[in-house]
Amino acid sequence: MTIKKYLSLLLLLLASISFSAGWAGQRVYLMAGQSNMMGLANTSQLPAGYRHTPANVTFIYQGRQRPLARDSRFGPEVSFAHLVSRAFPDDEHIIIKFAATGSHIRQWLPGEHYYRAMLRQINISFDRTPRIDAVFWMQGESDARNSYRATRYANRLSRFIHSLRRDLRSPSSLFIMGQINPQGSGYPMVQEVQLNQRVVDTQVNNTLLITTHGLHKNIDNIHYSAQGQLELGRRFAATYIHSNRALQPIRRNLRSEILALFR
Repeated sequence: MTIKKYLSLLLLLLASISFSAGWAGQRVYLMAGQSNMMGLANTSQLPAGYRHTPANVTFIYQGRQRPLARDSRFGPEVSFAHLVSRAFPDDEHIIIKFAATGSHIRQWLPGEHYYRAMLRQINISFDRTPRIDAVFWMQGESDARNSYRATRYANRLSRFIHSLRRDLRSPSSLFIMGQINPQGSGYPMVQEVQLNQRVVDTQVNNTLLITTHGLHKNIDNIHYSAQGQLELGRRFAATYIHSNRALQPIRRNLRSEILALFR
């Protein structure tokens, strides 16, 4: 191999490392689901430290860029944004949120309305389809209303994940889902959906299931309060940060070694 070809290959390798998820650059997150992702928590109850958008965060909701915590209600994006912006301060963090209250998993399958609308919102927000670093999913409460939907949840969610990764050209993106836990007689199949979530966590690559045990709820015992949403966002962020930091030292060392070859 000639020196010229050797250096060209090294430059390509260096570029691929520099723009990987563990390096300073752009991180794009998709936060999707139903009402607990949309968020019904009262923004007036947010601590003062959460009432601004970090300088390295862009939040896109309902097709346009918005400041965090400016609407009357908020979801897990607020605390999530603050934690990842501090964990990776040299990166730009872009959060796209798309949620539909009361939706069940069949409505999110490829070709269905919410799936198509979500992809359209992502595509109009960028010049080209971005690489999604991680998808955060809070959905399934509606599927716990009857046995037909509940018993098919794993198969449908798996199909959703595979199709989404394909259509977003992000085959290795992390998929982090929150365990559902609505209470009341209207949700008789909660345990069945939870079981199906665990099946997906076990059988589908790069998926992680986070517990929602102990999250504070509103009086309806379904939707998370301000305190509950802040903690949900923290759990999403902590899971993502932990999964990324394990790889960073290896990438940094390899990058240093490659740079040394050019000195």
